[in-house]
Amino acid sequence: MQERKRELEKLIQKYSSGQLTDLEREHLTKWLQELDVTKGDSFELEGASRQMKEKIDARLLSTEATVKIQHPSWLFLCKIAAFVLFCFSFSWFLLEGNSTGESEQKGSVSVAKSLPKSIKKTCTVVQDSMILLEDGSKVRLLANSTMSWPQPFPKEQRAIQLQGKAFFEVAHDKTRPFTVLASNILTTALGTSFWVTQDTKNAKPRVRLITGRVSIKERGKDGKERLLAYLTPGQTWKERPVDLKKEQLSAAEKPVEMAVPIALVFQHRPLTEVLPAIASFYQTTIVFTADEVSGLSLYGTYTHENDVAQILQTICLANDLELKFNSETNTYTIVKNSQ
Repeated sequence: MQERKRELEKLIQKYSSGQLTDLEREHLTKWLQELDVTKGDSFELEGASRQMKEKIDARLLSTEATVKIQHPSWLFLCKIAAFVLFCFSFSWFLLEGNSTGESEQKGSVSVAKSLPKSIKKTCTVVQDSMILLEDGSKVRLLANSTMSWPQPFPKEQRAIQLQGKAFFEVAHDKTRPFTVLASNILTTALGTSFWVTQDTKNAKPRVRLITGRVSIKERGKDGKERLLAYLTPGQTWKERPVDLKKEQLSAAEKPVEMAVPIALVFQHRPLTEVLPAIASFYQTTIVFTADEVSGLSLYGTYTHENDVAQILQTICLANDLELKFNSETNTYTIVKNSQ
């Protein structure tokens, strides 16, 4: 009897899962009729199986522990969402701040690297050379002369240290004066062209102004500067030699030589003296080598009505010399004729 019961339960389970065959269905119907589940002649398998299933479910449910699933409340979910949002926002803030700090640090480093470092540059030439400075100024540095300057120039000033002879064409910059230091004499200009000549290392320089205006100052051993003179075009400044037997001249008495004689008169004077006199008289620049004009002289009288180019051309033709002219620097150059 127990075996038939187990077989009956097995058939009911297969029926519930849809795995019951036709033959098993007939056995199940027959057994249910014998068990008098329907209480009548008419038999309905669906109803009988439902009654048997309810009995079986009741028995199974009575042996299982009831498990309650508690769904979280909306308030609890909101708290979790707020906490997650706070963590995300705080992490983003830290990352953004760190990246900004790094970018600012990189930016400051790049700016620091881009700042030019001033270096002292020294140039010594064995022949006349043209030097273009970073501010646009031009320097014609004559042979055996030395010039030193910071590169690039600082914001406050443009300073050149010279030993020898040079012609300066200063680019105009009213915020940065251009100063040439030779010995302890400072020549300062803004936009000007002038010569500075220092024959020997310890000698006082000579300054001849071509265009513009310059100031001449002397720097003492204590570093203080005092004004000696202002030059206008055509003027030459040089310090008069001191006679130890006489009282020394004050700074205000130091001369400014005016190169404006009425006429030039030469009576067989050497060209080594004639050419500098012509250059000063006509406010121009004449470059020559003493060896190439040695033994040559000139006889004649010249005024401002005469053209300096014609005078020099006449001198060159008479003495087998060649004349060259540079309009940018207003410079005449006299050399031996190559032909």
